[in-house]
Parts: sequence; C-alpha cells; structure tokens
Amino acid sequence: MDYLIQQKLSGVDRTLDGGRRGAGEYDRIRASILDEAAIVFSTLSFSGSSIFSRMTRAFDVVIIDEAAQAVEPATLIPLIHGCRQIFLVGDPVQLPATVISQTAQKLGYGTSLFKRFQAAGFPVQMLKIQYRMHPEISTFPSKEFYEGVLQDGEGLSRKRPWHSYSCFGPFCFFDVDGIESQPSGSGSWVNQDEVEFITLLYHQLALRYPELKSSPEVGVISPYRHQVKLLKDSFRSTFGDQSRELIDVSTVDGFQGREKEIVIFSCVRCNKEQKIGFVSDFRRMNVAITRAKSAVLVVGSASTLKQDKHWNNLVESAKERNCLFKRIT
Repeated sequence: MDYLIQQKLSGVDRTLDGGRRGAGEYDRIRASILDEAAIVFSTLSFSGSSIFSRMTRAFDVVIIDEAAQAVEPATLIPLIHGCRQIFLVGDPVQLPATVISQTAQKLGYGTSLFKRFQAAGFPVQMLKIQYRMHPEISTFPSKEFYEGVLQDGEGLSRKRPWHSYSCFGPFCFFDVDGIESQPSGSGSWVNQDEVEFITLLYHQLALRYPELKSSPEVGVISPYRHQVKLLKDSFRSTFGDQSRELIDVSTVDGFQGREKEIVIFSCVRCNKEQKIGFVSDFRRMNVAITRAKSAVLVVGSASTLKQDKHWNNLVESAKERNCLFKRIT
C-alpha cells in the first residue's frame, strides 16, 4: 500500500504549504486505495482509524478471525463503517480475550460477541475436519472438548522418524514429580526439575534425529512466563545462542494460533495441596495440547494435575494408550 501511495504522491508539491496539502492528499489517496481494494486486511483496533472513515463505500462482508478471543467492544469497531454481512470465526473452547481488571471481568467485559451470539441461540457452523494433528494427538481433545465430532484430514497419520521410539510418539505424558517454587515478588511459578528434564528430552530428540536441528520444528510452551525464561536460559547455556533459532519457547497464550512439528508442554505445578491455578483452565489446556502436528510431549506431575477433571482424563487417556512414562529419580 505504501508503494502505491508514493507513486500517486510523486507529483505533489513538497514545500511547507504544499506539505500541509500533501498530508491531506496522503490521507485521501490512502482512502481511495482502500475504496478500490477487493480485500482489506486490518486489525480490529486499526479499523477504527480515520482512514476508514474517509472511505466512500461500506464493506460487503466483514470476516473477523479469532473472534472468540476478542472483547465485544473491539469486535464492533469494524462494523461502524457498515457492512451487509459479518462472519465471526473462532474457537470458544480456546483462550478468550485477556482482561486485566477483575471488576471488568465480573461484569462480563471478557465475553466475546461470538460467545454472546452462541449463548443467544444463533446458529453456529462447526468446521469438523482438522488438518494439523496426528490422529493420536487429536483423539483426546476431540472427545474432551469437541463432543467427539472432530474428524482427521487425509495424510495426518503419516509416521515420522521419531515415532519409532516410544517416548517420542504422537502423544506422550512424562510424569515428573519436581518441586515448584514462586520467584520473589511475582505471581508466576517455576519448576527447575521440569526445566532440566525438558532440556534433556530435547537433547535426546536432537541426538537421535539430527534433522530437527536444521529447522525450527520444535516448540516448548508453558503457562508461566518465569518458566519460559528459565527454559530459554537453559537451552541457551546448553545448546548455545543458536537455540533461539531452533527452539521456539513461549507461553501457551503466546502460542495460540500457531503450530510446530513437535511441542513440549511444561505444566510446572507440583504440590501436596494439588493446587494448579490457571493451569486448570480447560481452554488453556486445549490450546497447549493442540499446537503439535506430529508429537505432543506433556511434562507434569500426574498426582497434582489429576485433581482437575480434564487433567485426570488426560492422564487416564495416556495410561490406557501406554504412553505415560514415569521419571525415575
């Protein structure tokens, strides 16, 4: 778009007075380009900028992606310009919008327009075929979160080299009874035992399957920012600066909408009281275990996590499929 604007501005007077006129001309040209465009891409917030108000025609169709992750007022912004039809696309059993204020949350500010329409009985069309995950990965989330209706696209059951080793199968749960701790002055949690185990796990993966070191195919995620930092530090000290290019380490929330060939999930929480905090949010759990294409490796304390209904079901599913591995200390 900037290239088109510069082309059209090439003959505009660039003196001081001309600069003032040029600024107005710049905005007019930007709006005219939008008017001529068949498809316009924008964030929700930017769709409220002045350039859109200069457009001379309304949109025929507005499609809002990740609509279940947007607060309702933000979703309404692109609609102020008028449209004949709106499509809301999203997943209500994945993470919603982040709302910092507890008061606003209690008053319903975190409810998306998608969720409101769904609750009001508006028809919802579900896309039932998934094209990302190996069937052994999709089995549990389909049953637990999608009423068993998810279907697998063609070619997803293709065996990858690491599947020949049972510990690196499509779906594995590593039962690690570590020690959780809370860094001073933070609301976050860390688990050094899981950091060390995951570092070793990746080392074994890369050692057995060198092709994983040639491209960033592995993602490591955790619900807690401080755990993410510990993991990054561990990978950097063990594998060098190149680890930043080869291993994508992030929070679960930061990984929504993304995918990797292999995903390792650090659950962190491990305590006698069996408290797991927001790890119990089934939407966060769903996001975490559905990012991988060929293998998801969950690392956590089975005894702690099992106190939650959904986590108990996942641990039992791992047992039934002979893919639960207990770390021997």
